[in-house]
Amino acid sequence: METTTLTCEPRTNTGSKASRALRAKGKLPVVVYGHGETPESLTVERHDVEVALLHGARIVSMEVAGKMQSFLIKEVQYDHLDHLLFHVDFARVNLNERVQVRVGIELRGTPKGLADGGILDQIMSEIEVDCLVTEIPNVLHPVVTELGIGDALLVRDLPIPEGVKALADEDEMVANVKLLAIADHEEEEEEPGEGSEGEDAQPELVGRSKKDEESDRDKAS
Repeated sequence: METTTLTCEPRTNTGSKASRALRAKGKLPVVVYGHGETPESLTVERHDVEVALLHGARIVSMEVAGKMQSFLIKEVQYDHLDHLLFHVDFARVNLNERVQVRVGIELRGTPKGLADGGILDQIMSEIEVDCLVTEIPNVLHPVVTELGIGDALLVRDLPIPEGVKALADEDEMVANVKLLAIADHEEEEEEPGEGSEGEDAQPELVGRSKKDEESDRDKAS
């Protein structure tokens, strides 16, 4: 596996004002942590990280504290428009260790059940896996062309590479094909009726990713 090398610089000024000034110059504030070492705040070129992400990089190398180290791209944050790269967290890794990461699932093909009035419903868009840090899959591409109405794609059916373990029940549903009429009826049942508790329910705010609140990263912010 090829590893992308990034050039980084120490970041002494932290806080939102300093971070905004860095972003205005095309730079990106990042935090590196893990392996029991002191978290460090660094700066990298935003363009270099964008290129690495575009090519599916999961591991990068950076010279930190005078030595070249390997890092797993742990979390990527974008602005409120989900467009501009905002912040990145890197976790120190040994290239011989196993890690747990989330991998995207992109379905391939048109299910034969669509010709019979069915629709494809993808329930799971990503899955957590355990593997060597050098063997992290980029994206899983299960083929769904043979799915008829009433058929389902399960975790056990995913094309998991050798040496990679899916951390989900093998019988958990990834996608299925069902009749359009049934699907519409299910959606109508899920809508809250007049005067129901759902009328006053507040929408859940969902960000791009779930922040792993580790104390060592808080110290480096």
